[in-house]
Amino acid sequence: MSIRQKMVAEARLFLRLGLLSCLGFAFYYVHLFFGLFGNPMLIKLLALAFLLCTVPLPIIAVNNSRLFPELGAGGKQVVLLGSVLMLVHHFMMTFLFVMFMNGGRP
Repeated sequence: MSIRQKMVAEARLFLRLGLLSCLGFAFYYVHLFFGLFGNPMLIKLLALAFLLCTVPLPIIAVNNSRLFPELGAGGKQVVLLGSVLMLVHHFMMTFLFVMFMNGGRP
């Protein structure tokens, strides 16, 4: 695999995981505001799945200096900061869902 193909594959992986993480935002807030999911085990599993999809984002952003080569140093810092903030958000929301939500039981 050439270097260019490796760069493209890592950029695609980063974008796909980023899209899954954005889908996680929708999941968290749809459930918090509307309570559309009734099964508590499904809620906890989805929350953990979205957290696990978000964990590699900052790792990829830090370790791959050739990710998005058109961005300058400031743009790469913004990508890193955004991915870290998304990870922190998903961690806190997953903690809230797994520890405190009981799925409609009193």
